[in-house]
Amino acid sequence: MMDLQKEYGPALGTRDLPHRPEPPPAPGTARPAMVTARSPLRISLAGGGTDIPSYSSRHGGLVIGCAIDRYVGVTVFPREFSGRLRAAADSYELCDTAADHPNRMTRACLLRAGLHRDRQVAVFSDVPPGSGLGGSAAFAVSLLHAAAHPRAASPRELAETAARVEIEDLGRAVGKQDHYLAAYGGIRLLRFHRSGRVDPEPLDLPPRVRDRLEERLMLFHTGISRDAGDVLAEQNRRTLEGHSDSLTRLHAIRRLADDMADCLRAGDVSGVAGLVEEHWRLKSKLGSRVSSPALQALHDRAVEAGAAGGKLLGSGGGGFLLLVCEPGRQAEVRAAMDEAGLRALPFRFTDSGSGAGHVPL
Repeated sequence: MMDLQKEYGPALGTRDLPHRPEPPPAPGTARPAMVTARSPLRISLAGGGTDIPSYSSRHGGLVIGCAIDRYVGVTVFPREFSGRLRAAADSYELCDTAADHPNRMTRACLLRAGLHRDRQVAVFSDVPPGSGLGGSAAFAVSLLHAAAHPRAASPRELAETAARVEIEDLGRAVGKQDHYLAAYGGIRLLRFHRSGRVDPEPLDLPPRVRDRLEERLMLFHTGISRDAGDVLAEQNRRTLEGHSDSLTRLHAIRRLADDMADCLRAGDVSGVAGLVEEHWRLKSKLGSRVSSPALQALHDRAVEAGAAGGKLLGSGGGGFLLLVCEPGRQAEVRAAMDEAGLRALPFRFTDSGSGAGHVPL
């Protein structure tokens, strides 16, 4: 048997370890702290696609979206023993600096946040990447919020900076709805002006209407992850080229957002399903990668089981299927989706946007 003491030396008890407390911080300086921020994911009810700059900068866009109580969280530890950058997101990476991180999204967010080195970053999410629930935006908002804390970063600042990461730094053909809902939370009517300004107007619904809407919405994951920027690239190109069918569909989707707002303000929750279904009919033909025979079959299977309407969230191409279903038919729909191998994601609406807190070290 190996003699552990001979092999490794005598064991040290805690009384044998030198006690070297850290010196107190200099007067007027804050103690280093571990910071955690979390930002909500979202579902969109109408208008998705009209927030993309290729459309909104010419015609103005309108989206109705709801933040939900599923989140992307980021924790930033202010030290790393070797002085390098340690990041655990989709994979674990130890880099000399943020500029060396192999994941483009993570690298761009770290650089925008100013977290170049001597940090440890961990990312947590309620859903897998490429889900259509705005996870990339929620990640960017959370990381920027954690890096800014304890400075009070406004929701607009967080949303705009996070959007710049995707649109400017990565050159992705995406809009800003996800970033604003992650930063602000709530049920909102997002107006996208030709100037580029976004007005995140709260859609204040009576509690009875809000509850009835919430209980009729169901989420199921198709099991397919995709990159929203890739899926939207074709729509973006067609819009820039003035493709008549794409513009006609986007104009109609823009009008649907007005109809959805009127429907909810009037308390007509039963009318939501038809608008969601019409949205999917229009959206599914915006690009060759938005839908597929297999994805359309899942939608049709849900409708046959009792759902009154449904659509793929985000850019389409996979991710989560949003269904509108009367409570009395939900058990049948859930069974049909379970038989098809789709996993349900329970959720509630949340009025809370991005939040951050810290623990001094």
